[in-house]
Amino acid sequence: MSKLLCVYCASSDRLDPKYYAAAAELGSELVRRGWGLVYGGGKTGMMGAVARAVKQAGGGWSWSFPSS
Repeated sequence: MSKLLCVYCASSDRLDPKYYAAAAELGSELVRRGWGLVYGGGKTGMMGAVARAVKQAGGGWSWSFPSS
């Protein structure tokens, strides 16, 4: 895994379900194309959907938290 995509998007659980489905599709497609994920560490919302899809597809991932 030499290519990484950073995803930092909505962590809301109040969006239309079509957005979570699109986020999960993105995660699966990343793995299929050999990309890994860097994300904000969220478990909910679109960010969580992307991360879960990457993990379920066996892809690599890491998270990044802003420092203060």
